[in-house]
Amino acid sequence: MSLLKDLPKLLKSGIRRHRVPGAALAIHRRGRLYETASGVLNVDSGVSATPDSVFQIGSITKIFTTTLVMQLVDEGLLDLDTPVRKYLPGFQVADANASRQVTPRQFLSHTSGIEGDLFVDTGSGAQSVARLQDMGTMLPSLFPPGERLSYSNFGFAMLGRITEVLTGQSWDAVIRERLFEPLGMTHALTLPEETLRYRAAIGHIPDARAPGGQRISPMPWLCHGQKAAGATPMMSAADLLKFAVMHIDRGRSASGERILSAGSVSQMQKPQFRLKGNFARSLNAWGLGWMLMRWSGARIIGHDGGTVGQYAFLRVLPEEDLAIALLTNGGDAGGLYEELFGVLLKGLARVDMPTTPEIDEGLNDRLADSLGRYTGRYQNMAGTTEISARSGKLFMAIEPSGIGAPLPKSRLKLVDRNAARLATGDPALDRGLILFNDPDEDPASFIINGVRMSRRVG
Repeated sequence: MSLLKDLPKLLKSGIRRHRVPGAALAIHRRGRLYETASGVLNVDSGVSATPDSVFQIGSITKIFTTTLVMQLVDEGLLDLDTPVRKYLPGFQVADANASRQVTPRQFLSHTSGIEGDLFVDTGSGAQSVARLQDMGTMLPSLFPPGERLSYSNFGFAMLGRITEVLTGQSWDAVIRERLFEPLGMTHALTLPEETLRYRAAIGHIPDARAPGGQRISPMPWLCHGQKAAGATPMMSAADLLKFAVMHIDRGRSASGERILSAGSVSQMQKPQFRLKGNFARSLNAWGLGWMLMRWSGARIIGHDGGTVGQYAFLRVLPEEDLAIALLTNGGDAGGLYEELFGVLLKGLARVDMPTTPEIDEGLNDRLADSLGRYTGRYQNMAGTTEISARSGKLFMAIEPSGIGAPLPKSRLKLVDRNAARLATGDPALDRGLILFNDPDEDPASFIINGVRMSRRVG
């Protein structure tokens, strides 16, 4: 129990070490809640973070949207394997076959092949998701539906649109009435104007004028049309755990109300696409919405979230009746996650959290004269990645086309024949994996950076 008593000290020292302005941490363990917060919500105002503060949860929202979708399945209103066009008759992307064939299941498991980072001005209000659908007509596909996995925010926005069409309400109203209210989530919101009611965090990005410093994010909110994918929702860490515990309790709320059928809870946690070899966040598979992991023999479900300067992490061990939520507003949030969750999972569940695979210097030396398989120009709608070789060494540069910071030409080192890590000296950059898809192909036809795929174009 001393570990749980030490939570405030663990979080306070962690945010200082990883230069995170503010964070909230909550743990559900065997029916009890433990929560703490540290730092500030805004470096300009100096307002302190408290356990009831609300942070953006980013893509963790996708689990909420999945739950809404599965409620509609329970009600007989939706079939996961029926083409999306049955529910959205005007649905259209650039690829005619994808427009006709893609299903809700493929959106839920990120196997639609349709590019997803469409962050455009849809305006606010109840029609923002419908407007995004109309703007998606020229979205390209990276591969045919069901063939591979590549993260697609647009897919989840369209799942949100399906909930609107089938219920006759806005997604904001649906999630409030079907999840927030019955779960007693009093510190949860989806509309930016609602932040006036709460102690709300704002995101922070590195301040180029002050090395190691943080400044307020220039983009407090992402595209409102992507709200069902994670652009706008905010909540406290404790409220996020109310939702997670409902999934531990097979679809029932703390009061015993049936929120989701036990069968749908199980379906969400079953692998839809298995991942081979090293993969980001040590994932083994993707379920319906959930990221699936198996660490030290323990079954773990979860999701991460990121907006511009806010980062969120959720890990759930159903068999241990354990869930951990960490919400942050900048800095090296990934480093803080690794440190805290490593200690907590080990201490509370005897689970060793996998670390990022080590660079294989010997392999880099052996392949110094045969790096052509990796080099080339790779693209998706988020930007262009250039991988080059010089003097037996690999380098990578990224030029974003929209949101995100460019990466100047930086050293890239192999950890095995199909995965590499940056070697810049910046832990926040270097812990990520670059995967070269199709291990039998030379040259590689795709790369995966994090969970997003880019196609070789030159």
